[in-house]
Parts: sequence; C-alpha cells; structure tokens
Amino acid sequence: MKGLVIICALALSAMLIAGCQQQPSQELKFTKVTEPFSVDPEASYGFHIPQGSVIYHWANGITEVYGPDNARILIARDSEATQIPAPGGPALATHVYYGPSGTRHDWDESGNICRIYLDDALILTIIEKDENYPVD
Repeated sequence: MKGLVIICALALSAMLIAGCQQQPSQELKFTKVTEPFSVDPEASYGFHIPQGSVIYHWANGITEVYGPDNARILIARDSEATQIPAPGGPALATHVYYGPSGTRHDWDESGNICRIYLDDALILTIIEKDENYPVD
C-alpha cells in the first residue's frame, strides 16, 4: 500500500479552536464513513479530504471534518462508521487517517491535539473533545 497509515491515540480535551465550530442545525445530515480519511491527493483509496483539514472527535461519538477554509465538510456518527483493519487491530473508519509517504505527526504538550505534517506543511489536525456535540 502506497502512503502511510496514521492513527492518533489522543487524550480527550476541552480545548477549542476558534472559528472551526458551528452550532448544530435541526437538519443535520450525517455521512456514513466507510473508508479512512485520506489527505493523500494521489491515493486511490480513502475518504478524501483536503490537506489542511481539521477533524473533531466529540465525546458522544460524533466526528466533524472542516476544510482548510473552516467550512464543514461532513458530520458523522462513529457508531455508523465501518470497522476497518488498522495497525493494532480493527478501528472505526472515522478514527483512521491516510497520509502521503513522509508524513510525521506531533502532539501538543497536553496530548490533546495531533498535527500531521508533510515536510513543514501542516496537512491535518485531529482534536479530541471531552464535551459532547450538542445533538438533539
């Protein structure tokens, strides 16, 4: 398989990033995620998201993905995500990430945010939230 599989095991956090959250609407349309997220534009596999995206994993099993322009790409229920093979055993597709070869990941000092880099460019940020996404 070309590229790198990245799994970030993160501690839960209440950290917020300004401008990347929207209030829920009554007409949320959840996406069923059946493949890992991919920020590798040359890969033929994965649920492709743009480099520079931010993924939020909320404590109540909701995953949100925002593009580099802070527009929401999708919202998904982890309970509906496909389990896929991953290093360390099966994992939910919403919690597995493909990146191009040569990527590296760094955690913030609290261990709450995982940043994925290709060379010096930030290509993906993954944030674990300890609060629930406000869903009715």
